[in-house]
Amino acid sequence: MKKWNDSAQMILIAGFAIGIGIVVLTVMLNNIIYASNTASEANIETNVFDFSNTVRVTTQAYEKAYDSGSINNSYIANYTNKMAMSHAIAGFIFTLDNDSLQEPYFTQSGLRNGDPDWVVVDRINRTEHLELVINTSSLGDASNCFVVEALNQSGGMFWSARIFNSSGTHYVNVTNSTDILRTYDIGSGSPSLNITNNTPINFYFDTLTAGKQYRIRFINGNQSSGTFTLSGELINGQPFEIRRYHVLNTTMSLNKNGHLEMNVTIPVTLPRGQL
Repeated sequence: MKKWNDSAQMILIAGFAIGIGIVVLTVMLNNIIYASNTASEANIETNVFDFSNTVRVTTQAYEKAYDSGSINNSYIANYTNKMAMSHAIAGFIFTLDNDSLQEPYFTQSGLRNGDPDWVVVDRINRTEHLELVINTSSLGDASNCFVVEALNQSGGMFWSARIFNSSGTHYVNVTNSTDILRTYDIGSGSPSLNITNNTPINFYFDTLTAGKQYRIRFINGNQSSGTFTLSGELINGQPFEIRRYHVLNTTMSLNKNGHLEMNVTIPVTLPRGQL
């Protein structure tokens, strides 16, 4: 009887020890998996930061290299060499290639396939200068017109210029929230629309935006190419300026041990195409 009790106790102790071992092993495995996931996530965040930082400094380099409608290739070559040297420390090969300057479209990226409907500037207190140069050869018809809008902070449109091609004649309709105020023939070629100066066309922009806080939006920006200049003051009192005269594609790549870590082509609008 005593032997049976001793055996039962040993079996019970062994089972208890095995149970504790399973619990300990499970906790250890969970800790290892958690640590691995944390390290992986940290690595992803670092890569995203490195990528966005490279895009930002490269865009700034092109802005500094842009002068009077051309790129200073010596500046870009010097920038590329410095980036290559800084990445070489970590074992990366950095390369930078770009195409030629192009006339931009009025999309967010400046490319024809970019986002055609986008807010150019938000939370505006005052617009000092808004001028567009329209390439009428690329202008869409009335059903696909290029539109510049001013909207209040609730999203309601209270001013717009609708620019379109009608059988070879190019028009702009100036409207408020309900009515067409006036229709103008803007001519052919690359006419300049000086919206804030009201010369030679009265766009009613200054009158309708006075005392308002608003945003400026482009609609159907892929229906026209051209350039624009926009400057003024934000609600917080800070000045803003966008000058978009050209766009180019630049391709950045990072290679390590024969494996591409980054290979991306981004559009850069110049000389200062985004806020």
